[in-house]
Amino acid sequence: MTQKDSNDFLNLDKKSIANEIQLLRRKLLEIITPYRKPVSSILPERRDVDEKEIYDIYHIDAIAEKLRDAPGNISTNTIREWLNQFDTLIEKNIAYLLLTEIQFFSEYSIKLAVRNLRDKLLDFLIEQEHLSGVFHSLENPATKTEIQFKRWLRNKVIRYAWLPQPQTTGVESQHGLWDYYEIHALTGSETSCPPASKPRLLKDYFENPWYNDPENLKPENTVFVFMDYINGTGRQLSKCVSLINDLLEQSPQWKKSFFIFMYIAQSKVFNKENVSLSAETWQTIYHEPVFSYKDSKILQILSSHKISEIEYENFVNKYCQRTGSTSLGYLDSGSLTCFYRSCPNNTLTFFWKSSADWTAIFDHSQTPNATRYGKR
Repeated sequence: MTQKDSNDFLNLDKKSIANEIQLLRRKLLEIITPYRKPVSSILPERRDVDEKEIYDIYHIDAIAEKLRDAPGNISTNTIREWLNQFDTLIEKNIAYLLLTEIQFFSEYSIKLAVRNLRDKLLDFLIEQEHLSGVFHSLENPATKTEIQFKRWLRNKVIRYAWLPQPQTTGVESQHGLWDYYEIHALTGSETSCPPASKPRLLKDYFENPWYNDPENLKPENTVFVFMDYINGTGRQLSKCVSLINDLLEQSPQWKKSFFIFMYIAQSKVFNKENVSLSAETWQTIYHEPVFSYKDSKILQILSSHKISEIEYENFVNKYCQRTGSTSLGYLDSGSLTCFYRSCPNNTLTFFWKSSADWTAIFDHSQTPNATRYGKR
C-alpha cells in the first residue's frame, strides 16, 4: 500500500466502510444462492404428458361417440390403435388432444349448417341496394315487409346452380349437400322442394332464361348460388371460376348477375382478391371458419399441458412425413376439419392419409369417381 492509499484509507468514515462491506456481502450471496437450491429446482419441470397417458377408456369412448358417423367406422378400438402408432407418450397425448378438438361436422350438424347458410344468404341479399330497389318498385305485394322481400328473393331471384367440374380434380361432392339443402333449408320437411329450387347447370340458365320464371329472370335481378363443403386456399374455387368465366365470355349479359358461393367451412387464409371472377358482384358465404392446427384454442390447450410450440411443430411435421407427405395437408393448409362423409385433404395428413408405415383414422374418399361434379 502506498502512502497515498494509506492516507485515503484513513480518510474513510465508518459509514462508508459499512456500506462497502454490505455490498460485498450481497454480491457473494448472488454467487452462492443457485448452489444452495435443491437439484430438482434446476431440472426441467415434470409434466404429466411425459409420464402417463392423459386419457383413459372413458375419454376414448367420448371421442368415439362424438365421431360415431365419421368416415372410417370410428370405434374405441380404432381410436386406440391409431393412438398407439405414435412413438412416445407425449406424442400419444398430443394426438389425443388434437383428436378431441377436431372440427367434426356430423350429419346432424350439416343439417343445421345448411339452414344457417340459407339465412346468411338472405341476410346478405336484403342489404343489396339494387335488389332492394327492384323489390320496392314492384306493384305486388302491396305491403313491402322483410318477410315479403325474402319470399321474393327465394321465389323470383335466387337460382341454384351446380359448380362447373374442373378437370382431373378430386373434390367434395356437392350433390349430397344439395339434397340436405333442399330438404332442410328450403322445405323444412322430408319432402322434395319445388322444381324452381332445384340446382341446374349454369350454362342451361344462360342458354334457356325461361327456366322457372321468364319474366323475372333478368341478369341484373338474378342471383346464382353455388355450394360445396369447404373452401380452403381458394385453389379449387379458382378452377371453378375459370370455367364460369368461359361461360360469361359466351354470354356477357350475365356478368351483371350476382354470384354467391356458399360453404360449410371456409379457411381464414382465403383471400377473395386471389380469385378473378368476371362478374360485377360476387361473394363467398360460410357457416364456420375452418379450424387450424395453430388456432389459439389448440395452442392454449397445449400450453396448459406445458407442451411448447416447438415440440408441437416437430410432432406435426414428423407424423405428416410418416404418411409419405412433405406438406401439412393440401398446400400446407394444416386444417383440423372433418365431414361425416369424408375428411378433406386440407386436414393434417396423418388423420386421413395411410402409407406403408401409417394407418389413417379417417377415410378420405375424394376420388374423381366418387365425388365427381357431373350431371345427376
